[in-house]
Amino acid sequence: MKAPGSIVAIATVQFLGGLAALVLPSLYFVASIQSHRFFPTLNRESLSPEVYAVYVGIPICLGLLGIVASIGLVRLREWARRITLLLSTVPVAGCALLIVLRPPSVFPPDPGQGAIFAIGGGLYFVAFELLLAVLVPISIWWLILLTRPRMRSQFRAN
Repeated sequence: MKAPGSIVAIATVQFLGGLAALVLPSLYFVASIQSHRFFPTLNRESLSPEVYAVYVGIPICLGLLGIVASIGLVRLREWARRITLLLSTVPVAGCALLIVLRPPSVFPPDPGQGAIFAIGGGLYFVAFELLLAVLVPISIWWLILLTRPRMRSQFRAN
């Protein structure tokens, strides 16, 4: 059975999002390693385990999961539909919790002088707000589409 266009659209967005979730943390990781190698005496708040978990580890895991699930969606696999439903709620909830709680280990304090875009300033917080603004409509779209009875029956048939 061929996947409907709406499923192909979800799989495409999920695949591209998974790639983005792999590329950006990888660049962050490589840049932090390079800066540490060239400037080993600098104070490294950005190299803490909490920062790596939030900015590198979790996005890479979610990105890989999204890429695998997007392939399964095109093949109309039930496990892929369930993973997509998981991916439509967990990242949004995690991002919203980080914005609400603002843990200082993840969002370093402002360095002063009102420099919002300075490293350690509000840049990370603004990035999470923008991410949440993108994730919410996509998640609602996925939840509405993938939980409809007609759509669920297409996945059960395979």
